[in-house]
Amino acid sequence: MRGMMWRRTPNGGGEPSYPPSEREIAGGETSNPTIRNETGGGKEIQVTVDPDLLDCSICFEPLCSPVNQCEHGHVACQSCWSKLQQKCHICRAPVVSRSIALEKILESVHVPCTYAHLGCCKSVSYSQRQVHTDACEFGLSLCPIPECAHKASSGEWWEHFLKDHLDPSSYYSYGQSISILLNEEDLYYTLFGPGDDLFLLVKESIPNVGIALSLYYIDLPHRDQNVFPYELKVVTWKYCIGSSVQLNSQAVSIKGWKRGEVCGTYLLVPLGFTEQNIEVHVCL
Repeated sequence: MRGMMWRRTPNGGGEPSYPPSEREIAGGETSNPTIRNETGGGKEIQVTVDPDLLDCSICFEPLCSPVNQCEHGHVACQSCWSKLQQKCHICRAPVVSRSIALEKILESVHVPCTYAHLGCCKSVSYSQRQVHTDACEFGLSLCPIPECAHKASSGEWWEHFLKDHLDPSSYYSYGQSISILLNEEDLYYTLFGPGDDLFLLVKESIPNVGIALSLYYIDLPHRDQNVFPYELKVVTWKYCIGSSVQLNSQAVSIKGWKRGEVCGTYLLVPLGFTEQNIEVHVCL
């Protein structure tokens, strides 16, 4: 078993100091379950947690509330209890109650993100570690461009798009509006930002309705907070009269986009509003 040291900081808060753990998780770093402590007095408090206590004894996946136990105190996850018809796999006693104490421990225990070594600073609930890992922007993921099988981690996408998905694309600076042209055959448009920041403007057709334009960020490796308001505007001129459609929103991770589907917030350009080629004004 391995524990952790909760070290008080000058402002009265605390920060975890992790000793080496014997349990390894994906990504090469160690998993150190820690119980957050809020006791005052500036004391250092060491809490030791056996990670095996936090996993289902049958499938070895992290336990999560509600946690049920048999009449002798043996626990397992809900899925495994169901498969065993609510009979304990150890003593064959029936499952009779919830383990409230263990549920409170699960709520208190936090671990570093699996991709902490790549830059993720989040501390996540032990039971929700895999959920965070699957969605973490610092993790290895598949390129969003259709038919591209390349996989990369945060900080590596700028170079990949520069090499393999340069056309169509533009460079941009924050706070400045740029005008880009989406041709009829274009399904996406890459925006190369300062540093390694990378955005993708996606065009999806809605049959008999029009075109949906969405802006996602692919990589923001040097940003602590990935909050980026943007404006999309499409202007058309007919009979010397200007008309426009506009969207003000916030860019979200490309992991929220399902290729070939219209997802989340988008700017709808109605059918017949413009010519086949669309001029889009973008401001981040």
